[in-house]
Amino acid sequence: MNSNVVVFFKKLIKRYTAHNIAATSAQIAYYWIMAFFPFLIFIISLLTYTKIPAGILLEYIAKIVPASSVPFIQNTINQFIINRSTTLLSVGMLFTLWSGGTAVNALAGGIHLAYNSKPVKPFWLSRLTAVLYTILLAVLIIVLMVGLVFGNRLGDYIMESLHMNKGIFMPIWQLGRLIMPFLALIAILYIIYRIIPRKHLKCKNVWPGTVVVSLGWYFFSLIFSIYVDNYSKYNQLYGSIGGVFVLLIWLYSSCMLLLVGAEINSLYQELKTNHVIRKIERIRTT
Repeated sequence: MNSNVVVFFKKLIKRYTAHNIAATSAQIAYYWIMAFFPFLIFIISLLTYTKIPAGILLEYIAKIVPASSVPFIQNTINQFIINRSTTLLSVGMLFTLWSGGTAVNALAGGIHLAYNSKPVKPFWLSRLTAVLYTILLAVLIIVLMVGLVFGNRLGDYIMESLHMNKGIFMPIWQLGRLIMPFLALIAILYIIYRIIPRKHLKCKNVWPGTVVVSLGWYFFSLIFSIYVDNYSKYNQLYGSIGGVFVLLIWLYSSCMLLLVGAEINSLYQELKTNHVIRKIERIRTT
């Protein structure tokens, strides 16, 4: 293995321990799980006032979260639908913003630590910034869902308006819809790693962590889902709440990947800067 790669991984492992990523990931996951179900309340409350069936929401959630958590989420969704009210809509939105904002604050703290940058101050400004990031994330998720749900109709409308051949362009459009969640993930991660550190970062120094985390999250979710569905005994150990533990572990691991991505970007930039400095010093001494 290339010596530079070995050095990079050794430094990354030291950063993982020194920056206490495991504990920070647990903190972020705790607040995300608190925001997850209120966010579902908010989305489902909106859907029940439209002609879009709530089953579509579950269909796309099932593609993201581990399969063992889907029955628990489905039961929760059914209860929300039965007890639909405007109060749930308001409370769900407010609680999502508060819990999500707290999770974003914890995530931002981990990213600032990775870059050794200063967080937003004072407290009210950092809270407001975190809420704005949460709203941005929620909007991106809603836009993604709308794109997935109405993708066929949108494609038909565009092709009819532009007089395009559906036989040629519709398969391409369908392929685009399949990779849309992955592209959305890359876009969200890029925004997080580009904006939160509050430092001047070159675009090329943001991509390594973005790509690694995107691919890592995809393959981790796939492998973890296979493991839970075939080898895990969570449901036997914990009964009906086994799905909650699976969801917590998945969220915890996902948060850990997010922080590791920030460490990768920061370390990559640091090593490149050190290389440039050494090169300049060699030129001066010659």
